[in-house]
Amino acid sequence: MKKIVFFILLNLSICFIGVDVFANTSYHSFESLIINEGKLLENYTSDDYKTYYKHVDKRKFSGWNVYKVHQNVKVTYVTETIFSYYNDGYTAIDYSFKLDRKTNTKISLSATGSIGLKIAKDGKGFKNNLDSSLKLSAEYTKATEEKETYEMKFKVDPGTQVDLYIYGEGKITNGVAARYLFWIRLDRGGFEVFMITTQYQRLEKKRI
Repeated sequence: MKKIVFFILLNLSICFIGVDVFANTSYHSFESLIINEGKLLENYTSDDYKTYYKHVDKRKFSGWNVYKVHQNVKVTYVTETIFSYYNDGYTAIDYSFKLDRKTNTKISLSATGSIGLKIAKDGKGFKNNLDSSLKLSAEYTKATEEKETYEMKFKVDPGTQVDLYIYGEGKITNGVAARYLFWIRLDRGGFEVFMITTQYQRLEKKRI
């Protein structure tokens, strides 16, 4: 009798109703992020700043001097693993999965030194009009909140593991800047703009 019950349970289709998954661009909390070339702002060394600051230390009457170290560099990332299951039994298991995802923004900003960030109604920005001085392409625009629902069915074969995670691609622009007024330097530091270009759920099956 126990064997019959066990067999039924193994073949039972199990439904997971997922709560909202907030997929944002705060890459510091991502499980992994790979940049094709160069480095992230958080990895700048003191020697890097010393070298890059030479490009913005020429004083001006008013406004920002900007030096972009990396521009539109492609990155790939995994925000989080939503589901991972290993079937160590002898019978395949059918799964049904529903995921509700909420995307809050497509852009993340970072700053170091005395360069500050501001929070406005339409999202974050850099203080003292640095946004305009960066002259980023038009695609670097703030997005409204998006909601998506995904339903998927898959089979977990014996001796295999299934992982469901949020995978994406994006672009990063970073560098240094300095702000002047009456030839006096008021602010100086690093900036970074990270924009999501593609983000979706990826399901992978691998034999263990």
